[in-house]
Amino acid sequence: MKNIVRTFICEIVIIAACSFIGIAALSLSYVSVSPDEIRDHVYESAIELEHLGLGAHIWEDVEETMLDIFTDGLLINVTYTCVSDGLSDILLGTHMTVNNTNPMNSLYEAVVLANDSYVTETYGRYWHGYQVVLRPLLRFYTYSDILQINMIVQLILVFTLLYILSRSSSRQMILPFCGMYIFLSPVSLFSSLQYSPCFYIAVLSLIALFMPKLQGYWNDTRRNYLFLLAGIATAYFDLLTYPFITLGVPLSAYLGTIAPRTPFSRTCKNTVCYSASWCAGYAGMWASKWIIASVLTDENILLDAFEEIKYRSGYFGEKHSYLETLQLNLNVCNKKVLLAALLCLVICMAICGIRRRIAIDKFSLSRIAMLFFVSAYPFIWYAFTKEHSSCHSYFTWHELAISVFGILTIGSLMIRRDEGQS
Repeated sequence: MKNIVRTFICEIVIIAACSFIGIAALSLSYVSVSPDEIRDHVYESAIELEHLGLGAHIWEDVEETMLDIFTDGLLINVTYTCVSDGLSDILLGTHMTVNNTNPMNSLYEAVVLANDSYVTETYGRYWHGYQVVLRPLLRFYTYSDILQINMIVQLILVFTLLYILSRSSSRQMILPFCGMYIFLSPVSLFSSLQYSPCFYIAVLSLIALFMPKLQGYWNDTRRNYLFLLAGIATAYFDLLTYPFITLGVPLSAYLGTIAPRTPFSRTCKNTVCYSASWCAGYAGMWASKWIIASVLTDENILLDAFEEIKYRSGYFGEKHSYLETLQLNLNVCNKKVLLAALLCLVICMAICGIRRRIAIDKFSLSRIAMLFFVSAYPFIWYAFTKEHSSCHSYFTWHELAISVFGILTIGSLMIRRDEGQS
């Protein structure tokens, strides 16, 4: 109990410190790069976004390759927009709006067509931490250039993780990761800024878990801080796309690689504690933004956030049922990979049954039970965000990657000849 209290206090301190660092990082990027320095590249970026258009797909009629041009336009709009009160820009996510059009078209109107009839609006519920990276990049590159950099960095991280796994005793995690990566449609991850932060955080968390030099560092308590930081980073950089993946995937990876004879009580406790730490980081970091912005500006961001939570949950003025939410997300997702993962699990179970290679004792059953539980996290997320996940199913379907990763992890456990290799 004393250890739990100490961990809780440490987590509060870490959240407070990260909030301060987050404000400082945004302020530094704001004062070090002026709008004039990025204007030319924003101009070219606005033309590129307008050319792509809302609803653009990498491959026509393949829903999982749809790009979020709307939000990518918002990211650049927020990063570029500057009003006289710098504090508002940093804390409230000010952006230009022309004739109530979307942020992407408004950016084009204001910057390319020089339409000065725009008004500035705020979007203060989010941290908009992406500006820390995007503002310096826009000083040297256009939107299409940044997407190429995005592709290169993603591939470097993917190959780094695969190399680490191949050289470790956890090489069985290569199959779950590759399955998840294919499911997420890498080509759309490359081509959308909006889809990238959660993927980066999930992969970096996996690298941290499996990096050889850190293997001796992690224990049951210290992993709490890894999940806490993953939640904090998600709240800071993401705009509510598919945040649960930064919890579900590292958690499944942990469950797939723990010692084979770990008691069920410890497995269950760690699953709950790591999930709680992630939620504390995510909710705590997000709430700190609402409080800071409400105190330091004239806007009541706390009230705005609570009103939006009520609306996006779908339980106040319900528009979509839970089943409709599931159907909308399943209709978009890459069903072929999801079905392949399920088929892989069935085949693994059949192989294990024929060869009798695995003893389904209470220890292996506890791991499998927890993996099934974590694989259901997307469905829990959809239950709490019915309206949001229905209206934005074109990107919230990515949460189902947790299920693909978890199912393949179960399969990889079953076909291992020697459970002692964990």
